Amino acid sequence: MPFRMLQTVGQRFKRLFRKRRRSEGLRVGVALSDTEIAVALVRKLDGQRPKVLRIVVEEAPLGFADPVLRKIIGEFELRRVPVTAVINANDYQIAQVQAPDVPKAELRAAARYSMRDAFDFPIDNATLDVFDLPEQTSSGDRKMCFAIATRDDAVEKMTAVCEKHFRKFDVIDIPELCQRNLAALLPQDAKGVAFLMIRDEFAQLVLTRRGMLYVTRRFEFRQRGELNGDSDEEANELPLDPQMLSLELQRSLDYYESHFDETAIADLFIAPSGMRANLMAAELGASTGLRISMFNIHDLVDVSFSAEIPDGWLPCMAIGAALRARIKG
Repeated sequence: MPFRMLQTVGQRFKRLFRKRRRSEGLRVGVALSDTEIAVALVRKLDGQRPKVLRIVVEEAPLGFADPVLRKIIGEFELRRVPVTAVINANDYQIAQVQAPDVPKAELRAAARYSMRDAFDFPIDNATLDVFDLPEQTSSGDRKMCFAIATRDDAVEKMTAVCEKHFRKFDVIDIPELCQRNLAALLPQDAKGVAFLMIRDEFAQLVLTRRGMLYVTRRFEFRQRGELNGDSDEEANELPLDPQMLSLELQRSLDYYESHFDETAIADLFIAPSGMRANLMAAELGASTGLRISMFNIHDLVDVSFSAEIPDGWLPCMAIGAALRARIKG
């Protein structure tokens, strides 16, 4: 082969290598609320702290995310990056159930027939998925798993939007697993940690250890009429009954210890910081024996000079989605 041709091939190889290096470990996370959309670009490489390269939160009323996504993708150059989108909290349910005794390849199909009573909506036209639970010492010979049923119309809408804008859209995830990804960054996750995410209408609890989800609970906020008074100020303070929250948290921790034969969890992290989080921390600190801390994403990731992580639960969800492990195959 002539030297000039060899030189050209070498240059092409170098350009391809540089291109692969630039895209290595990248993933986009997309999370929506009723009024906003958050998009995060994160680089996650083995043995290194994740790095948030870009993140933005824009107003986008539910159902009108298209033009906002188009604008963000144009600014961030995201069309060729793998993408995880987070399903809306009202469009799925998760339950802990007995796993059907079938080969793993047949688990989803078998689950559709054996888990009908586990969900509040018909699953005949739902998208069903399952993933393993850590082994339970109290379940005997029964193999337990998490089952997720997602409304098909919600999956179709999210897929249609994301496939239009992202060439490498490959995952729809649930908030609990995005929250698990964030908890896994905490040093306390090595021994087990509790993480409470305060959202607009509920607080989501996950108990994790070594990057595995063990327990998940959702605590619905009280309506304003259920509070002691009717003022907006009170409704914005602590929309959870402190005694109920403390009791249910303790039940979840006891379940974790007894069913999985794990040592007691000592740390609870709360996010995002703010008045509600501070009030919950004060109440739970007084009623449980837990060490209560605010979850600060800046302590756990590096942030590019061109990125500034906004406050709130939605950016956390987008970053958690982008922290999903790489898809093989």
